[in-house]
Amino acid sequence: MKKAMDRQLQTTPKERVSYGLYFMGQNFFYFFITMFVQVFFTDIGITAAAVGIIFIIARIWDAVNDPIFGVIVDRCRLKSGRFLPWIRISTFLIPIFTVLIFLTPASFPPMLKTILAGTLYICWGMSYTICDVPIFALTTAMTGNLQERVSLISLGRVTGLIGMLLINVIAPILRPKIGWLGISILFALVGFLCMLPIGVNTKERMVDNHSEPITLKNIITYLSKNKYLLIFYGAMIVSSVTNMLQTMGVYFARVNLGDESLFAAIILTMILPMVLAAAVMPQFTKRFDKIYIYMSGLIITVVFSIISYFVGYSNFIIFLIISAVRGLGMGIIMTMMFMFSADCVEYGTYKTGFRAEGITFSIQTFATQMIGAVSSALGMLMLGAFGFVEGAKAVQPQSAVDGIWFMYSIFPAFGAILALILIICFYKLRDKDVQIMTNYNQGKITREEAQSQLSKKY
Repeated sequence: MKKAMDRQLQTTPKERVSYGLYFMGQNFFYFFITMFVQVFFTDIGITAAAVGIIFIIARIWDAVNDPIFGVIVDRCRLKSGRFLPWIRISTFLIPIFTVLIFLTPASFPPMLKTILAGTLYICWGMSYTICDVPIFALTTAMTGNLQERVSLISLGRVTGLIGMLLINVIAPILRPKIGWLGISILFALVGFLCMLPIGVNTKERMVDNHSEPITLKNIITYLSKNKYLLIFYGAMIVSSVTNMLQTMGVYFARVNLGDESLFAAIILTMILPMVLAAAVMPQFTKRFDKIYIYMSGLIITVVFSIISYFVGYSNFIIFLIISAVRGLGMGIIMTMMFMFSADCVEYGTYKTGFRAEGITFSIQTFATQMIGAVSSALGMLMLGAFGFVEGAKAVQPQSAVDGIWFMYSIFPAFGAILALILIICFYKLRDKDVQIMTNYNQGKITREEAQSQLSKKY
């Protein structure tokens, strides 16, 4: 049985290992910036409100930048591949801008410091976009086997969560000892070494580099008819912008618990269930439709966010147990949410005849960056409204303490509830139908055969 399954795989073990390592390195950078950059900014004297404005401006730029890059990916026909050249470029750019952010001097005048920090943060976001669209689109080029794509993305989620775990356990411990610059250099070096092998070891098999580049008219048609792409990522944005765990985690440990290093224990308790969820997900997707699994993660998040708020954190052990179950729900969401883009590529191709991986995955990248920054911006603006005082050793008023707990505990439930409503009411695409569409898109069956096999009219 195992040999039969191996013969169905189109990727090599070296490719799969390289793909997994890439996500570990990428998540070193993503979660280090997402979870700690706002703390660094307030530590060097930038106000919480100003940090929120930086994030808002960055997202406005992303609203323009991400789709443009998606068009570039779809229109370019590079000799070395559709996606790998961009991945190789970003492998060098992301570490450079990560370190540059943490070189922002605390001694600069407030306005100059804010402008410099904001500019470097936007440049970091652009360098991240260059990798994030191609790395997910790459699965559609590595293999035409849908289950293998699921396995690759699940592997990326597992290794990515391990990267997230290492960042959040090590950073709070080492940061006070070696400083912000030292920790940024350390993670930049390790992240770079993890991301490097994929550019050497991976092959694009399923990409047609000989067809004419997609036109702007094709792109507009593709997006207007790919309703499930827009519905899913709309729901994902709604569910995640209220999730303040990344933004408020360090503040919660530092202010509410009185010890920043406790964040390592909290994040360890939450991420281990996330890793477990990512590891077993390929088996679950063989038995259950992906959208139902995703919905189960939303439900767990809602229930245990509410429980967490009312139980509180005075008993740290009970708090950690509740955090672990909530982490399982969030792990399901984080693992599953990147598995739907490839489905939307096949659906969009089936509906329009145009294959636009770059546009599709640029929507994913835009949604991911929108989530991280809007959540951070909203969190920082709310933090300022609750009376937070900037400065590494500032004493916080009770209003800030209560506000941090509200954002950290129950606030994520609001977005998850809205996302559930959107998914239940509007997202009707199912896994079996996606495989039929893929078979048609690859020329294995005719249009008439596909239409007769689909469970509903799309």
